[in-house]
Amino acid sequence: MSSCRIRTDESGNVTEVHVVSRVGKSPKLVARDVEGVLKAEMDLDVDYKKIGVVVLDADHAAPADLPPEEFPILEHAFRFAFVSVNVVSTRGGLRAEVELSRESAEAFGSSETDNPSASPLSAVAEATLRAISEFLDDNTRLCLGGVLKVSLGGDDAILVRVDIVGARHTKSLAGSAMVAGNDAQAVVFATLDAINRLTGKLEFKSSIEYKIK
Repeated sequence: MSSCRIRTDESGNVTEVHVVSRVGKSPKLVARDVEGVLKAEMDLDVDYKKIGVVVLDADHAAPADLPPEEFPILEHAFRFAFVSVNVVSTRGGLRAEVELSRESAEAFGSSETDNPSASPLSAVAEATLRAISEFLDDNTRLCLGGVLKVSLGGDDAILVRVDIVGARHTKSLAGSAMVAGNDAQAVVFATLDAINRLTGKLEFKSSIEYKIK
């Protein structure tokens, strides 16, 4: 699949999905694949008949020098959603701040170091995990396993590993996001991509006190 555009109505319901695909599968099979991915990854029930597919062969592929088109990331009410990210670097060190929301609640997380040459990617991921932790039961710990910026098909992508440590088990998750001109925001999306895979199995606090650390 080369690209995908999702259109929604004012209530957030999916009305149309437009997909551009390479040769390899029939449009109907591609539509079925997209329908399955939307259900498995985002818990969206979209009739494959609403999914329009255009298949390009190699001779009619989009020129390589065209900039990638950005598409909105759909968020679900019960998943963690991005609100903002800020990275401040001075001679005294580096500080990352991330704000997230879930349903009607918001939480803030920050990470700082006195090493001005430290990786801002790791700082943003740590701040994201601390914001997520504000929503979670105190018995659940989120540990950053690593952050990588890689080249993928000619574009940059962020990969994040998160270890979820509970009272009786530890589970490792991985998330990814394409970089669309903002590394810090891509790190937040990649971290949320990892965590949101397990949202339904996490223990949450009954209430959240919004605070800045």
